Amino acid sequence: MTNFLEQLPKRIRDIAESLNVLTPEEVLTTPRVKFLDTRVTSVYTLVRKCTPDDVRVLKDAAAKWLAETPLTADSLFKPLANVRWSRVSFGCPALDRCTGGGVVTRGITEICGAAGVGKTQLLLQLALCVQLPLQLGGLGKGVAYICTEDVFPARRLREMSNAMEARYPQESLNLMGNVFVEHQREIDTLINCVVNHLPRLLRQHSIGLIVIDSVGAIFRLFTDYLERARLMRRLANALISYADKYNCAVVCVNQVSSKCNGSSDDAPCLGLQWSHLGRTRMCITRVPKQHMVQDQLLTVRKLEILYSPETPNDFAEFLITAQGVVELPAKVRRL
Repeated sequence: MTNFLEQLPKRIRDIAESLNVLTPEEVLTTPRVKFLDTRVTSVYTLVRKCTPDDVRVLKDAAAKWLAETPLTADSLFKPLANVRWSRVSFGCPALDRCTGGGVVTRGITEICGAAGVGKTQLLLQLALCVQLPLQLGGLGKGVAYICTEDVFPARRLREMSNAMEARYPQESLNLMGNVFVEHQREIDTLINCVVNHLPRLLRQHSIGLIVIDSVGAIFRLFTDYLERARLMRRLANALISYADKYNCAVVCVNQVSSKCNGSSDDAPCLGLQWSHLGRTRMCITRVPKQHMVQDQLLTVRKLEILYSPETPNDFAEFLITAQGVVELPAKVRRL
């Protein structure tokens, strides 16, 4: 912004340069007090103190310069898209194409599905991928993983982390050392953990992913629906605020239950009270076809986007192997 300084009177330019305030953006964001405390040497006087009129002239010139600088909508959106709408890759090309790059770092992403369908396997892969550098689809951050149902599968995570570290030997990865695990079996202790303990972890460590596995297990047995709705709102509001403040993704697992109308389709638990709190809902199901991988017959899984504000209702098929979640071979996808 050399042209911006050149248009100013010399005494005003000397004030800006003495503070190393060289752009109109810096001029507008620098407090007036900082300018008023400035003293510059000139030819006519040994020391000249900056006056309120000098500050007004400088800030008016900066505001006018920015107002006259042409900007496009694209140039305004790109920084926000890069910083505020980052995504955590699934580590599977098919799932990344389906979701537009992975899980977004805003709002709550819900992953629902029947028992044993592979929800936790997908979360473990997300917990590893978020630790990768930006150029590999991660955020270079750690994970806060809260279990409410089963014991955390540390052995399975070790198996998947070894495979991922072998996939990126050029990176100095410590995947197991950046996963912070908490077990909470009761709703009161879960709320206390999220509201009081989790903020301390977010301040002390760089966390890019918060996982609750699962919300369905801990809320579905409530009989007081008004109290359940209040607690769910409190939990969701805290998680959404963390996503906005720390630019981290939030993923909550939900269970499914059978519909009462005799339909063969399953519906996510917790009803509209919970579905209105989430931003994106994805569902994992089994597909009636199999594929042979290393002499092992694996069932094909499908991830479907049920609703999302920025991606269409698409789906992608994948496999769960010993190394993790992988894309289905092209010849199988065509069947």
